[in-house]
Amino acid sequence: MATPVPEKPAASLGVAERKAELQELRRRIAGLRGRLDASSRREADLKAQIETADLDLQIQTAERRVLELKKAETEREATHASSERDAAQREVGGLREDLAIRLSALYRMGRLGYLRPLAAADSGRSFLAGLRILSHLAGRDAALLERYETAVTTLGGREQDLSDRRRELAVLTAESRKKEMALLAARSRKAALLAQLEETDVVAKQQVTKLEDKSERLGALLELLEGRGRALSPGAASIRKYRGALDWPLKSRVAVPFGRIANPRFPRTFLRSSGWTLDAPPGTPVRAIFSGDVVYAQWLKGYGNLVVVDHGDGVFTLYGRLATGTIARGERVAIGDRVGALGESPEDEVAGLYFEIRDARASVDPALWLR
Repeated sequence: MATPVPEKPAASLGVAERKAELQELRRRIAGLRGRLDASSRREADLKAQIETADLDLQIQTAERRVLELKKAETEREATHASSERDAAQREVGGLREDLAIRLSALYRMGRLGYLRPLAAADSGRSFLAGLRILSHLAGRDAALLERYETAVTTLGGREQDLSDRRRELAVLTAESRKKEMALLAARSRKAALLAQLEETDVVAKQQVTKLEDKSERLGALLELLEGRGRALSPGAASIRKYRGALDWPLKSRVAVPFGRIANPRFPRTFLRSSGWTLDAPPGTPVRAIFSGDVVYAQWLKGYGNLVVVDHGDGVFTLYGRLATGTIARGERVAIGDRVGALGESPEDEVAGLYFEIRDARASVDPALWLR
């Protein structure tokens, strides 16, 4: 899982630093999204979900950082726009005062206004002097009016710019709130998945312990039975001679094979199966694969009703999960005799007949004995 890197407050970064970080964050987000898409296409097991949630959390964190940087930049621009608007307002105010003074002066000059200096001229020289004064006053007032009009236009632009920045800031603030909620949701989702993984690990360990206990119980029973195992009668055929040519206890497919297998409920947890689980519906007849003596026929925890047949010469066969009313202990069976009917299987295990062969106190692969 990625380790968060301490971040500088957005307000303490310069414009260039913010731009550089924005570019890096966008590049990182693109990479994370690619990994997220790839992870989503994988098998949806719990660890893949956690990896996906972690990538989503990193994306949400990076995108929130992008919003913080954009918001900080917009706040800076809004502050600058506000300063320029205030300066434009001051300029317009000053020019308005100057215009008011000039208009007041013109008002006092009466109806003749600018023409008064010319009207008062008593000679050609004084007329020219008045004309120069008139030209100066008119030019100055025209320039003042032009400056005022320019300042008013600039003020309007500054106010519009400030209004745009404030609207943008409001949008970013709303997006930031949404992103904060998305980030909190991503954190909660990852925490929930981690808790689920921890719980699943606990359940898986319990399942393994349960199966180990089950195997130990059967092992103890078989050790006791094998200690009392019978020798072959003189002239009796050994089951070993028919190894690889024996019929199945019922015709079916192997749902759980012999050896190292993945736990059906927790595929990443591996167990050892000492026999086969043969898929068949309840009520299916189960038959002895060879003649022998029934040395056990009763319920055993983890195996349901269990029948164990001693074939002599150190070989036993086991038929588990049978319905009630199986063959009785002490009876003799021949090849193909019915030892019982398949019953219901535990809900937490693959349904079907549990079948095992023991040779010299070790479980062996039935595939080597059956045809």
